[in-house]
Amino acid sequence: MAVPNRKVGDFPLKDKVVVVTGGGGGICSYFVKRCADLGAKVVNADLKMTPEGEKLLSGYDNVVFQQTDCTKWDQLHRLVKVAKEKFGSTPDVYVGGAGVFEPPVISSFWHDPEEDDRYRTVEVNLNHPIKLARIGMRELVSHDKPGVILPIASVGGIAGTYHCPLYIATKHGIMGFVKSMELAERYEGVKVVTVCPGAVDSPLWDVEKRKQVNFEAFDALHPDDIAAAMIDLVQEGRYGGGTALEVMANNGPQRRVIPKWNIDPPKGGSTTNVDTETEVPLAFREARRIMDAERGAAKK
Repeated sequence: MAVPNRKVGDFPLKDKVVVVTGGGGGICSYFVKRCADLGAKVVNADLKMTPEGEKLLSGYDNVVFQQTDCTKWDQLHRLVKVAKEKFGSTPDVYVGGAGVFEPPVISSFWHDPEEDDRYRTVEVNLNHPIKLARIGMRELVSHDKPGVILPIASVGGIAGTYHCPLYIATKHGIMGFVKSMELAERYEGVKVVTVCPGAVDSPLWDVEKRKQVNFEAFDALHPDDIAAAMIDLVQEGRYGGGTALEVMANNGPQRRVIPKWNIDPPKGGSTTNVDTETEVPLAFREARRIMDAERGAAKK
């Protein structure tokens, strides 16, 4: 039987319909802006818009905001319906960009606040983009048209960091998923790719987290640096299915396609490419404080 070749190739965003989660601020708000500037029609999904996101995206008739809790799968399905209602077409591009960085009072491995049989960090960072990808594949294949799916990973997806293991595990999961989906482009006409940012100066880093990891010591990227890389991943045929594109701050944004095997460490600024014990001591000590408090507690 002949092997199909449905490679997407170059994929200009003009007149395409794009669904983005996490576009209320940070990286994905800049991605939404770039899509809109290129003539795409965008369903921008998030819990709410940040003031920065509101300012950035004001005045765009080709962007519609849809309040969405990405952990609710019925609300992810709803995004396709909104696209059809607002723009008259099923989406061509699906970006799972909403993410959290282990907020200690909501979802953290070390602080362990959850009582309802799930880690919210995993629900947001891993389960939701994979589910959105499945929704996107069904839509694209059923309409027999090419498309692109782009969940967001991290350089943390190729390394380990003691103080934030849930976040790191979810990004490893995204990397494994995207690599597993390499053949979806050839067989289904759906290109699945990801971007792997280093440290990015975005709302993901609140004041406390910045203090814990000594964020100001890192050469951080601007969110638009990542948005620009995402645009290229979507539009340029040279980035085929399964591509993981690293973007690091190293005297300006530097890109590298991450190889499948024998991966060299990232070069440049990153909060994950560090020695946890010595370079992010506050975050490390917090994890150790919790473990010290638990040690021997059952015997007391």
